[in-house]
Amino acid sequence: MERVHTPAYVDEVIVGGVCREWNGPRPELGHLAHRMVGGTMLAAQALVDGRTLTAVHFAGAKHHAMRDHSSGFCVFNDLAVTATHLLEGDMRRISVIDIDAHHGDGTEALLRDHPRVQTLSVHDATIFPGTGHADELSHEVFNEPLPGGAGDDQLMAAVSRFIGEVRRFSPDLLMLATGADGHATDPLSSLTYTIDGMEAAVCSVRAAFPTLPILVGGAGGYQPDDVTPEVWARMAVAAA
Repeated sequence: MERVHTPAYVDEVIVGGVCREWNGPRPELGHLAHRMVGGTMLAAQALVDGRTLTAVHFAGAKHHAMRDHSSGFCVFNDLAVTATHLLEGDMRRISVIDIDAHHGDGTEALLRDHPRVQTLSVHDATIFPGTGHADELSHEVFNEPLPGGAGDDQLMAAVSRFIGEVRRFSPDLLMLATGADGHATDPLSSLTYTIDGMEAAVCSVRAAFPTLPILVGGAGGYQPDDVTPEVWARMAVAAA
């Protein structure tokens, strides 16, 4: 954990159950946040061991968490922690595609200077966190900010571009932050994706890389009783 987050912040959460996303201490917070990261790492290990080509952790892809603080309902950045851990082993390169409605700012900030990581995010430019502009150029960082109301065609165009960049980068593993909050009925974005459109975008990624291990994280989604579970499930199947 401390490969990515400061020791002081980790202690604050694990021991004190404190982070700025919630008012006052939450004793269960440290335990839950730690287990969430562990779930992503276990999923990644299944890929590394060759037990599967697709591993899914719906509670994963907490892509807003920063080095020393929480953000956007995200306490620890499991993608950054897991990628950093894997790259200390035999893994050569990792790509992270993020199609959640919100820019994956934490993942980008924590990994952008790593020479063997590529981050790619397509997101609603009109909402939180207000970052991820197309002209923010850096080593292997690619952003596709979409205007309010953007739909399936714009999503597919962005993902198609990402596929080309991933193919050039030639990673050993792909992390995919799916996110259900780009759906047209989600209250926290202005995007108008359909479930079919999101599924098709993920299908195109798997079709482009049929033998590449893919780690799927659920990321955001704010209709927990209906749309979000279906979106997550269908995108997970599409990645298989």
